[in-house]
Amino acid sequence: MPIKLHVLAAATLSAAVALTLSGCATDSAPTTASTVAPVATVEPSALRSPGTLTYCTTNLGSPPNISTDASGALVGSEIDMAKGIAERLGLKPDFVTVDFAALIPSLQASQCDAIMATLYIKPAREEVVDFVPYLTSAVGVAVKDGSNTGVTGLDDSLCGKKVMVTVGTTAQSLAEDQSTKCSGEGKQTVDISTNNQATIGFQQLANGQIDAYIDAAELIGYYQKQGTAGISIVGEPTSPATIGAATRKDDKALHDGIQLAFTDMVASGDYAKILDTWGQSSVALKTQG
Repeated sequence: MPIKLHVLAAATLSAAVALTLSGCATDSAPTTASTVAPVATVEPSALRSPGTLTYCTTNLGSPPNISTDASGALVGSEIDMAKGIAERLGLKPDFVTVDFAALIPSLQASQCDAIMATLYIKPAREEVVDFVPYLTSAVGVAVKDGSNTGVTGLDDSLCGKKVMVTVGTTAQSLAEDQSTKCSGEGKQTVDISTNNQATIGFQQLANGQIDAYIDAAELIGYYQKQGTAGISIVGEPTSPATIGAATRKDDKALHDGIQLAFTDMVASGDYAKILDTWGQSSVALKTQG
């Protein structure tokens, strides 16, 4: 059912104050007491649950974007942004965690109102959902420190190597494309295995069970900075992409509301603060603000 959007008076845009970043809620709990004036409202009857903006997300163990803390609560830059967007629509955020490959089918089945889950904007996806861009990304290749496998990046050095990717991601598509290229050149194909948790890939890489792990370059860099033993990124990050919040094609008003909320988040400075908190200022959406 199409969603009716009510845009509030422009004066409320200037009423936004800094979004609290320190508190991280559980999947269904509200963040903190509201500190940001709503910039638009959504018809309660149009939401999966009145008063709540339900997001489909996925815990791939992919900090700083999305992961869980010691209590099991979802945390990360995208979680903070999702909470800020919901608050600016006068709604409480709720998160439904599904496998990455099930994100769009879950949205289409109305199991949630929107997706915020490091979902790259691609032409094929734009045919079935609408996007509000909010972050950038690129793909990198990680290897074990001191390994002599000869892997130099997302190139022919992967031919015949054992590589792991997260299922349903751009990294998987790129690895499969490289494997096809290897085969076409008469070389061994890439031995690709998949997982649903980035931490599995890093663990197997550190243990020497695979030759390379391919994922978002900023994720690899995060684990490196956190001191994950024996991991290095090789080659230059490739396939730059934009990450966006996805909504159903018939939910244009919600799409527009999320865009208004994100624009206000940028204007208020909260977007920059969130990225700075998670060490992601370098992947800010450059066309905003």
